[in-house]
Amino acid sequence: MDIRVNSEIGKLNGVILHRPGIEIERMTPENIHNALYSDILNMDIAQREYALFEGVLHTYTQVFYVTDLLAKILQDEQLKRQIVCDVCERYQLNIQSSLLDMPIEALAHVLIEGYAINKHQYIIPPLYNLFFTRDASVSMLNRVMINKMKFNAREREPYLMQKIFQYYFHASTFQVSVPAVNIEGGDVLIAREDVLLIGNGCRTSREAINVLVEHLKGTSIKHIVVQQLPEKPDSFIHLDMVFTFLDKNACMCYQPLIALPSQYTTTHMDLESGKIEEKTTLLEALQSLHFELQPIFCGGDDLWNQQREQWHSGANFFVLEPGKIIGYQRNIHTIQALQQQGFDIVEATDVISGKDNIDKHQRCVVTLPSNELPRGGGGARCMTMPINRENVIW
Repeated sequence: MDIRVNSEIGKLNGVILHRPGIEIERMTPENIHNALYSDILNMDIAQREYALFEGVLHTYTQVFYVTDLLAKILQDEQLKRQIVCDVCERYQLNIQSSLLDMPIEALAHVLIEGYAINKHQYIIPPLYNLFFTRDASVSMLNRVMINKMKFNAREREPYLMQKIFQYYFHASTFQVSVPAVNIEGGDVLIAREDVLLIGNGCRTSREAINVLVEHLKGTSIKHIVVQQLPEKPDSFIHLDMVFTFLDKNACMCYQPLIALPSQYTTTHMDLESGKIEEKTTLLEALQSLHFELQPIFCGGDDLWNQQREQWHSGANFFVLEPGKIIGYQRNIHTIQALQQQGFDIVEATDVISGKDNIDKHQRCVVTLPSNELPRGGGGARCMTMPINRENVIW
């Protein structure tokens, strides 16, 4: 499948997922903060909820899994040896022979779930955050940007994703790899083939944005809108936690930051003229670029509900096609706000069973049972890495 993503809302043709596995049960109160979590997840409950999420996607599009893709490229003996040697060098280990002697499927799992010398000590740490496949890479137009993660706990993710994109999808990749910069996929939204939105917060630095501008020269992207984000609380980790597109004329946002003037800057960079202009809000910046968006507020109109539901990824929706989205059921005021704007409410179980069909609806939100997954700190957009979308005629 070719890499082609020119917007956030084009009809989805392919997506990469990672089902949360044993790696999330390898967190303890002692390592939870190093693993970048604020709570310990129950794997059984998280997997049951995730099964509904992936079940909906299976009814709609082609789904790829990181573990399966990794196992396929590891069949190349030379590449397998390179990956094993690189990982051992990174962690200063001398276990190459042990890893190379493993069956391919087992090795793929070790590279994700970690390698233990006893029940409590992992010399290759688990990738606790991998089910948030959005962050390590970005499908951007017909290339893939391999990201530079903020924390060491996630640095192996972009390495593995780069190998998958290069050797399975044969994709063109590039890296923002200058030392001391960082950029993550939750902060990068492709608004249109000529417009990129980027969050500038605790995971994506201004320096990285400047480096990215150099990579975008000669592409169709002519405008970058940078939204500054609060450093705290943790729910503001990425731009997609406060803003996501829903349709050609609708978006979901956290009103206090995105729709109202605040202390956090919004900057429009015109890459052709070199002009940089501050805007009052992100919505104003988008309007100046000819987006006529009806904002729907995470949590509805009440500030108390907005704060509570933004904490549990109430603004983080994933678009299947224009006007057809998927997100967490638990954010009831957000779901009600969508319903008031003409989105039909469709339960994930009904889509999977065939009782309901997304194609029947002009606009709809597929709702996911969500008691455990939101405690990981991300939503439906966070858990997806789209690789191919149809072009949108604006």
